[in-house]
Amino acid sequence: MDWDKLLNDCVDFTQQLIQTPSMSFEEDQLAALIAAEMRLLGFDEVWLDEIGNVNGRLHGQDRTLPTLVLNSHTDHVDPGDPALWSSPPYAGEIVDGKIVGRGACDIKGPLAVQVYSMAALIRNGERPLRDVVFTGVVQEEIGGEGAKHWVENVDYEVALVVLGEPSSNNLALGHRGIVQMWLTLNGRSVHASVPEKGRNPNYKLAEFLTQLQARKGELRSHPVLGPTTVSPTIIEVDTKSTNVTPAWTRVLLDFRSASESSNSLQAFVRELVGDWPHTITDAWCAPGTPLADSDELIYGYYTPPESDVVARVKTAVARGMKREPALTSYQFATDGRYFVPYNLPIIGYSPADEAQAHTADENISIAMMAEALHGYVQLLKEF
Repeated sequence: MDWDKLLNDCVDFTQQLIQTPSMSFEEDQLAALIAAEMRLLGFDEVWLDEIGNVNGRLHGQDRTLPTLVLNSHTDHVDPGDPALWSSPPYAGEIVDGKIVGRGACDIKGPLAVQVYSMAALIRNGERPLRDVVFTGVVQEEIGGEGAKHWVENVDYEVALVVLGEPSSNNLALGHRGIVQMWLTLNGRSVHASVPEKGRNPNYKLAEFLTQLQARKGELRSHPVLGPTTVSPTIIEVDTKSTNVTPAWTRVLLDFRSASESSNSLQAFVRELVGDWPHTITDAWCAPGTPLADSDELIYGYYTPPESDVVARVKTAVARGMKREPALTSYQFATDGRYFVPYNLPIIGYSPADEAQAHTADENISIAMMAEALHGYVQLLKEF
């Protein structure tokens, strides 16, 4: 196999992907580019679904076996202020052995590696053991509608989903789940000149946030996926008048956990609030929707390190890379959380560095892409 040509073509494809902006809801042009590339490479089947997800299939030696799915997404976040970039965010320039550009890390470089690992077998006249499907889904960055549509409508049995989310060529076995709640603290509004006649909830919010900072370490930790974290993000009040104290103030609390439940988190917040009048609502639902009454643990996905699927993937990838990948977890959330109810095994494997995601001068190492191509090709041959 001509690995140098494979890598060069993969890098060129990555640059083309970066040079094709694809913000959420604007992925059509990128999907068309990916579909055209897969057809040119000789994929057995290429198709787009109703929501705009792009798919390509390579037939395996035994087509009765469940399918190996390589999953990436086609959207990216806004590049932000171009002045913060050392090169234009959509240029896809190569600097010091790295491809720089919005989406280089999250997730166009890894996407290209997934597509070209399948192309490697075609070029070498080989077939994977089982069918392999690449699926590039839309809207991952804003809630995952593409992944939801794919998993709800998939019409073939799935053996494993490999996520292209950044993992530094290690195997990511899961990530914490997300709970986002609005905590609203109610007060009594008055003219700002007579504050003693009202009840200003901003003081209570300050007290609450101080306690939250001091006691967040009491939240439980998962042995693999890590500790529960909480981040206050958005603060709002009911008024825009500068001479009125607010009737209420609210803060959005972003919890990440694999060891707490909706109910335990609400209990933790209520304990910190005490007897001050307040409400807790679901930040993802219509205003005023109560948070779920559930004692189920919150986590995105989790594939136990002792499982057979992890052992098989680890062995194949290690043989390809000529080094053993570490078993890790993601700090951020992925579309993998939508596959859990369908009992699909999930592992993340990608040459991108998680620290590069969503940053100015986002980049991906070409050397890491080369290593990942070897790992992916061996995975397709052995799994």
